[in-house]
Amino acid sequence: MACGLNADHVMAASGEETEFKVLSENDHFDIGDRSKDILQKAYDLGYLYEDKHRGCARCTVAALQDAIDFIPADKGLFRSVSCLDGGATPTKDANCGAFTGSGLVIGWLCGTDRFGDNTLSHELIHKVHKCFEEEYGSVICKEVRDRADGKCPQVVAKAAKWTTEILLKQFTNYE
Repeated sequence: MACGLNADHVMAASGEETEFKVLSENDHFDIGDRSKDILQKAYDLGYLYEDKHRGCARCTVAALQDAIDFIPADKGLFRSVSCLDGGATPTKDANCGAFTGSGLVIGWLCGTDRFGDNTLSHELIHKVHKCFEEEYGSVICKEVRDRADGKCPQVVAKAAKWTTEILLKQFTNYE
């Protein structure tokens, strides 16, 4: 199977959803020398999806699901993010949807069952937060949009690439 995945980590071949085994800090996938291609694909898809379909949160989730082999394209995860674009508020005074979409993927991949240890998911989203802070000075939608001159496709592309890099460093041989 691609990237050394086993049946515990993927969807059934028939397209039926199976239970996804939450990843731990000990899980590792071999991506060979494909890291640059995966990073570029995440960036390109993030940009394309936001430019074509709009919806920063869902476009970030879709880009991550489509670029990274060990993230199954879970329909429930995608549906759950559909209302979180543009800060999920008409005033855009909450988290950027691209940041939120990244967090939802991270939580889905390595979050916990009800009230378990969420240390790893926090560590990973904090790394995404740092990227947003360094680039835009904030994760708040309207502040990010101002710093990005309203170029949301580029924000989604960067968020998808940053999150991909963070996930590859955690779960693959990428350095």
